[in-house]
Amino acid sequence: MPVLLRRCPRLILLAATFLLVVSPNYGQKRREVILRLRDDISTAMAHASLNEKQTQKLDRHRQSLLLTAQSGRARKTSSQPNLEATLKEIEKTFHGGPFTPEDRNVVQQDIDQLRTIERNRRARRYARKRI
Repeated sequence: MPVLLRRCPRLILLAATFLLVVSPNYGQKRREVILRLRDDISTAMAHASLNEKQTQKLDRHRQSLLLTAQSGRARKTSSQPNLEATLKEIEKTFHGGPFTPEDRNVVQQDIDQLRTIERNRRARRYARKRI
């Protein structure tokens, strides 16, 4: 029995390390999805014929996404762009813009994945507050 007790902390440490290595934390997943969305918007812009106003608008949204990804914080601050407002504007631009259906689908999938991550984070935070 004493041998088992001595090994148990090692097993717990090993399991915890494994979980940290295998599954990236919330912030990393969020950052990856934001940057992928930004890249997919750039690709869609290259495939479409946009006027100057549309290009400027999407460039501003791409800049907002970059600032949000670099901030490393999920909380809204006065200097950080509002992520949800940016996502809605991107959806609106893609819905009525001259983009291919494939590009629209890829961008929408990124947005949906990002919203799922945000929703799960809020649910976890709410659950912690209730405990």
